[in-house]
Amino acid sequence: MSTQRNARLDMRLSAEALATIREAAAVQQQDVTSFVLGAAMDRAREVLINERVLVLSSSEATRLESALDSEPRVVPELARLIEDVRGLKRASSGQP
Repeated sequence: MSTQRNARLDMRLSAEALATIREAAAVQQQDVTSFVLGAAMDRAREVLINERVLVLSSSEATRLESALDSEPRVVPELARLIEDVRGLKRASSGQP
């Protein structure tokens, strides 16, 4: 991750909100920018984890595991589509 800080984020907030943030930053011995960035990054990571992590019930996990362990089956329509795409890629790259 780049540590160069050249992007900006501006926001409007009430005087009370700013005072609360300044007080909290001081308690943490941080400047306001570092405090707000740290809090925002923590929340952003939390949101992304919640969106990216798949939570399954025990029965769903068992079904998924079973499906992953089973032999793959060919879906003719999907196989044709894959071949069509491969053919298009070969044609666009000049390969026979």
